[in-house]
Amino acid sequence: QSKREILNPADRRHRYAFTNCTDCGPRYTIISSLPYDRPKTTMAEFKMCEDCQREYDDPSDRRFHAQPNACPVCGPEMVLLDTGGRVIRCGDPVEETVRLLLSGKIVAVKGLGGYHLMCDALDPESVERLRMRKRRPHKPLAVMCRDVEQARTLAVISVEEERVLRSPAAPVLLLPWNPEVPQDIRAALAPLNPGVGIMLAYTPIHHLMFATDLEGKRLNPLVATSANRGDEPIIADERELFDKVGDVIDAVLAHNREIENRIDDSVAFLHPTRNTPTPSSQPPKGSAWGEIHLIRRARGFAPAPLETPFRFQPSLAVGAEMKGSFAVAAGNRVWFSPHIGELSGRASMEFFEQTLTTYLRWFHVEPEVVVCDAHPDYLSTRWAERYAEDKGIRLYRVQHHHAHVASVMFEHEIVDDVIGLALDGTGYGPYPADLLRESAGTPDDYSSIWGCELLYVHDRGGRFKRLGHLKPLPLVGGELAIRRPRRMAAGVLADLFGKDKAIEMFGKEGEIAGKLLERENDVLRVLRVLRGVVRGVLRASSAGRLFDAVAGLIGLVDEITFEAQAPVALESLCPADLSGTTGYPFAINDDLILDPAPCFAAILEDMEKGLAPFEISARFHLGFARVLVDWLVRAREITGTSTVALSGGVFANRTLVRLLNNLARKERLLPLLPRLIPATDGGLAAGQLMASRALIELEPIEAQTT
Repeated sequence: QSKREILNPADRRHRYAFTNCTDCGPRYTIISSLPYDRPKTTMAEFKMCEDCQREYDDPSDRRFHAQPNACPVCGPEMVLLDTGGRVIRCGDPVEETVRLLLSGKIVAVKGLGGYHLMCDALDPESVERLRMRKRRPHKPLAVMCRDVEQARTLAVISVEEERVLRSPAAPVLLLPWNPEVPQDIRAALAPLNPGVGIMLAYTPIHHLMFATDLEGKRLNPLVATSANRGDEPIIADERELFDKVGDVIDAVLAHNREIENRIDDSVAFLHPTRNTPTPSSQPPKGSAWGEIHLIRRARGFAPAPLETPFRFQPSLAVGAEMKGSFAVAAGNRVWFSPHIGELSGRASMEFFEQTLTTYLRWFHVEPEVVVCDAHPDYLSTRWAERYAEDKGIRLYRVQHHHAHVASVMFEHEIVDDVIGLALDGTGYGPYPADLLRESAGTPDDYSSIWGCELLYVHDRGGRFKRLGHLKPLPLVGGELAIRRPRRMAAGVLADLFGKDKAIEMFGKEGEIAGKLLERENDVLRVLRVLRGVVRGVLRASSAGRLFDAVAGLIGLVDEITFEAQAPVALESLCPADLSGTTGYPFAINDDLILDPAPCFAAILEDMEKGLAPFEISARFHLGFARVLVDWLVRAREITGTSTVALSGGVFANRTLVRLLNNLARKERLLPLLPRLIPATDGGLAAGQLMASRALIELEPIEAQTT
């Protein structure tokens, strides 16, 4: 109804960008304190006119007690600014913004929870200019579309995906490319990516922009990426906008309704079910296959609480570092923060503290327990240590991958023992001595970076045993190996097969600098490894690094500019139909150590035969999925449980998940994915709460038995 009003020339709210009612409009972003009432919002400064007040007071009106109620007479106003912050005089700021976008300009548009940087998504030159100015050369850019019909020009959209796009939450949904989209458009929006992230227009401002007709010209789909620098929080006010991204934009569409609580767009996807759903093939209730899966929990989902059957002491879980997000719990309710950003700098930590202060005040929680990651150097860990000391409350540290698995137990309300499969890029391996009960492997395993972990999580989610892991791979030069997949590949080949094979694959020693590295010192480091000196090199039992090495070996990505770039590129090559494909072999030894040497040997053979990269990707994905299921079957023999909790950023790989799901169910395993809790580090706070809750419950029992 509100949308019809703003598009109706006869309505008093025609083309008014702040039209709302009790069914739509801002809530979280304008509230300064509870209870939710206009004087406690950023609408307090706008006194309602007689017409708006009449609607507000009428119980039969759909704007009865609609706190942000406003109209052109009494409400907020739009304004168009130039890059110096000066007002651009024009009859209609929205119309002029559309004119700028149609001419290829980049405009910062103030939305519900912050600013978007927008440009024409079908104009590769505009998109490239945005990338260059924002210094974001390869990371996928979200796209906003007028409606589902326009979205279908870019992506293939199922009935279920259409439902999610049209939902009130309106997340960015990751969708497969429409085959008719030209390669230059794909390369501009999401290079080497199996799909594109799309959201529909979700505010009156967006709807007005897409409805504007300028001499028969209307907007194409728009790039709508968060206005920020790097992985900092989304920008919500003009001063910060000009300070941080003033050199990126050509104009600003702003307004005078302040954003009290900034919030980014949620990002999600749908995992495919095993088959077309029928009574006999529908996945079991709670398995979350074929339903929405959040990658980023934010607008539309936060701060709505999740109610659980568990009881929590007043608790605070602070997550980790990447994909920063915290959770506050009391009784059977848990409130998750929106996506904060990478907790590695001052801006993100300030946003973290501001949002936490708001949550504790709104929901009347005074934490008696604080939980953090086991990594001693995360800013979130150090913050939690100080907070616990200042408040005189208990501090629990939960190992990274244990928390990943426990987050699945939290969402699926599981207290029985589970097999955990945690696959990601990195996580601190050593477990704090005060919580360590059981371990597997050698002491060296605990000095490596974890990331491909087979766990047995027991005692209601409070403890775990490491059943197995990927054989640790060398990181030649540490962080440099993560940034340069060819370096990762060279180190793995030298480690598995010796210097000769590595040099053979990457050229003569004199050519290594040109193929792998740029600086002379880097060359010397790699040459040492290729000559067999691999002792003391940092290692990682990480699935993310395994994908990096394969991508580097076949030459997909030279330099990483965003997280998971190489694995995403590798998945983008994998065809949907793998019938007739033979997966690469892996080995599992008696200690359940997963050895990739047979896989790399087979890849080298295929490369010598001239096998195409897409075929190598297909064989790798299928082989990895099969060995993971073999691993899980071995774990079931040891633990007696068939329930498998899957978590970690690698499970954003829909190809791997589809294969793993099908193969696991054939073995009568029950794989469970998180759904409303991100499988990425953005969901770790849920697992931290689950593990600490179990440990608190176990403490009196253990005290009685000692």
